[in-house]
Amino acid sequence: MKYKITFIGSGNVATNLAHAFDSAGHTINQVVSRNEEHAKALASKFGAYYGISLSEIHNDSDFILICVNDEVYKEVIGQFPHGIKSIICHTSGPVRMDVLGDYATEYGVIYPLQSLTKDNVKSMLEVPVFIEWSSNNSKEKIRDLADSISNRVRDVNSDDRMKYHIAAVFANNFSNLMYVLAKDYLDSHELDFKNLLPIIEETALRLRQNNPRNVQTGPAKREDIAIVDKHLSMLSNIELKEIYKKLSHYIMTEL
Repeated sequence: MKYKITFIGSGNVATNLAHAFDSAGHTINQVVSRNEEHAKALASKFGAYYGISLSEIHNDSDFILICVNDEVYKEVIGQFPHGIKSIICHTSGPVRMDVLGDYATEYGVIYPLQSLTKDNVKSMLEVPVFIEWSSNNSKEKIRDLADSISNRVRDVNSDDRMKYHIAAVFANNFSNLMYVLAKDYLDSHELDFKNLLPIIEETALRLRQNNPRNVQTGPAKREDIAIVDKHLSMLSNIELKEIYKKLSHYIMTEL
């Protein structure tokens, strides 16, 4: 079935989902965003209406997808006009589904577990999409909509979605911080971070078929104390040295 969709928000998630749903044959009906320029730009890609206030929401969409920053969800949801007949879904990892309960009869969650940017829109087919629903009627339609863009749709409740979000912070956000620290360290010695890209890519590829515990390598894993101490002696930045020390200790004691 094909649906008409209104987006609340015009940033990274809204842009990627709008392109995905449009490619799947759905109609992007409207884009509402506080940033008029961004709302107009996204809406124009699909011949959709645009607005800057929730009072401008059209009541003829099958779905309203809320794609805003996590910290403003309650503010945005509280501005919804009464009498909305659409299924309202949010797209957040840490926000519980039941925040929508006071503002919609049918509601749910469509959460893509991926780091998305509007400047690099990609296919969602292999992106895990977690769904949750308020009723059997909304379940059928939410699953139908999600299945149209992803081959990896999963039923995940609010508690488990939060746990996935925590794990994603470790796997994605914190690992990227390690890349930042590595690059800053090499930059300080006028060395090229790009020489680390092959080892970064190789480690990521191994995770497709292996338990992360089984691909851990390095001096701490080998308990090569002499090399660990040598590295520590070469780190002049106190905070960087402390991070290296704590991570090495964890690897030696837990892995």
